[in-house]
Amino acid sequence: MTKEKLSVKEKMTKARELEREGDMSAAVKIYKGIIQTDPLHSAAYNRLMIIYRRQKQYRDELVVIKQGIDAYEKDLWDDQMAWKKANRRSATVSRSLAKSLGLLDDKGRPTYEDPHINTWRKREAVARRKLDTEKKKRSE
Repeated sequence: MTKEKLSVKEKMTKARELEREGDMSAAVKIYKGIIQTDPLHSAAYNRLMIIYRRQKQYRDELVVIKQGIDAYEKDLWDDQMAWKKANRRSATVSRSLAKSLGLLDDKGRPTYEDPHINTWRKREAVARRKLDTEKKKRSE
């Protein structure tokens, strides 16, 4: 039997079908495979987070959130470094302007965050609270 190669869109569709059928472990496996192939696939991260939240697996959800944030931050950093390297003179002027406009913090990092990162940070705070609540219930 040959294993057919599916597109990412087809894999996402298949994983959603598996979710509807209740086969969460198979859906999780597909979503993780998509993330391995494309570390910036936000929909796969979001679906994993949703599955783990529904199953009250807050630790696993936190791992996925951290993985997603790290992937996006690394991509942004790599893009910035590539641009700075290719445009050294412009980068110096741009950095000064960005600092004066408040677009960079004291360490030179951008104050703007990608919407995915911002949403995932909020989700991370909620997952941490739920995990803490769960721990308190166990200790009582």
